[in-house]
Amino acid sequence: MSDHDNRIGLVDGSAGSNSRTFHAVLDGDVFVQLDELVAVTRDLPGGDTVTHYGIITELRSRFEGADLPSDTARVVDRTMPAEHVRLAEVRVLRVVPELFVAPHAGAVVSRATGEHRQVALFEDEMKRGKLPVGLDMGGKPVYADMRFVDGRSGGHVSISGISGVATKTSYALFLLYQLLETDYGMELLGGRSRRESVRALVFNTKGEDLLHIDRPNSEFDEKPLAARQWRALGVEDPGPFRSVRLYAPRQPGTTGAVPGVRSRNTADVHAYGWTPEQFVREQLLQFCFTSEDDRSTQVGFVEQQFRIQLLRHLRRLAGDTSGAIVILDEIPASTGFNPDRLAERVPESASAGQGHVVRDFADFVDFTDKLADSDDERAHRWFGRTQSGTRQAYLRRLLRLRRHIGPLVGCGLEPVSAENARMHVVDISTLHDDAQRFVVGALLDRVWREKQGTGRTPLRFVVLDELNKYAPARGFSPLRELLVDIAERGRSLGVLLVGAQQAATAVAPALPRNASLKVAGRLDASEADAYRFLTSALRERASRFMPGTMVLSQPIVPEPIPLRFPFPPFATNPDEAQVDEAAERERADRIAGTLRAMSGPKVDL
Repeated sequence: MSDHDNRIGLVDGSAGSNSRTFHAVLDGDVFVQLDELVAVTRDLPGGDTVTHYGIITELRSRFEGADLPSDTARVVDRTMPAEHVRLAEVRVLRVVPELFVAPHAGAVVSRATGEHRQVALFEDEMKRGKLPVGLDMGGKPVYADMRFVDGRSGGHVSISGISGVATKTSYALFLLYQLLETDYGMELLGGRSRRESVRALVFNTKGEDLLHIDRPNSEFDEKPLAARQWRALGVEDPGPFRSVRLYAPRQPGTTGAVPGVRSRNTADVHAYGWTPEQFVREQLLQFCFTSEDDRSTQVGFVEQQFRIQLLRHLRRLAGDTSGAIVILDEIPASTGFNPDRLAERVPESASAGQGHVVRDFADFVDFTDKLADSDDERAHRWFGRTQSGTRQAYLRRLLRLRRHIGPLVGCGLEPVSAENARMHVVDISTLHDDAQRFVVGALLDRVWREKQGTGRTPLRFVVLDELNKYAPARGFSPLRELLVDIAERGRSLGVLLVGAQQAATAVAPALPRNASLKVAGRLDASEADAYRFLTSALRERASRFMPGTMVLSQPIVPEPIPLRFPFPPFATNPDEAQVDEAAERERADRIAGTLRAMSGPKVDL
């Protein structure tokens, strides 16, 4: 590094420096901005040298010699002598070798470029790979240590910021794009064969925005800066996600598997749900009771009791292949009570006359209603020795859920499969909050169960916005505890959560605490104090961030680094989606052919 080419000033000798911070007096003809990286080298007794690397966190300007505000005009008019002084406040990122000494007053301060920039950002310590996670204010890549992305030394990403301004979901998709759609992402994940086995589950919570990420962004060509930024990240030809499968709930009021979407052709989207057999065997009843009121009363106990009894009494409906079941009236006395073992066994068949036939969620509710009205020994087996009021509270909860969860449970429905693409986007935006929690719980539980005993690879990434809705800071529910379990043990099993929320204080503390990468976009000023991983200056700045600007904290770098990420080449909402002209022509031809067939042969009169 040439002092002549990169020098910006000298270490301020009028104010004390220490091993954490110092000030630089800037040279008169030098332009610097916040977040630039600098280096200061000093000689040690014995001939060795030590280099301090730091980041500029604040800039100041004043007239040295002016004591009163009115002196400013006199200095400008040159009727009063003074010297214009500009100062840069620097926080130390790293000292090489690691000696905790202060930089010398009067030492030359230079820009950290080339190899020195890499050392300043600990890139030389990222020996198992580094993932570009954005660009600094000068347009150069900022990297995350891959060990803290793929779970080897840490995992999970926590993204915070104001809704609609912080671009939390956009940044989460940017990270997945870097991993799943770039050549270096493929190499970091272990090569093409291993990358093909990586899966990402993305929950779409706002409109039908993420149901278009497999389409080019029609606005991308109008943003030449975005193309330059992608090239700076090493991506010459960015485009849409290439391996995507889209899911949406079935259309309301229908019995078939027709997805309820408006901005996409229904042939492009798969309707998802669960058959009655899957509902019972996967123990999804627990995710119907996810509020604190459900779990703080005996209603939670009834749910557990009822869930086990469903497994014990479960049989397949004879002659049916659509997932209908029979809940037997009587079962062998030797039937066990271990829910995991009961769920693993393949149910035998039974005729409709041997019990209650269930073809949809409403049939579950009807069966519960009949049991709740009785007070015999059979009802006690299902509800436990609970009072009538508790049974009725449990039933009222199911009756309320019938409208919201009912369309998600029925014969002929298929759950989300992780085997058909790398990216799986599941739309829950049109569902009631209760149904959203049910879907999130059911899918996460399946991912979690499938990863037990398989090791860390293949990796499973989960992107979930509005995390506070599913894992609130206080309370208890099966879904909250599942997410806490994923946060605490998920990295060792290869389940990595990319969670987003408006405020980290609203989320169960274990989730942001266990996230190796912490990212903040624009923050609410009233919440800024909660983000202790940011310096006070950055917390104040974060309340004024523009969309696309984030700040990243990772374990290997002691100070958070502000960064930007480029405009996406894939559509992030229906308005951005570029029309697939070939697909539209094919669709128009199909419609025209249908109309011709309906009109019949032409007759000349």
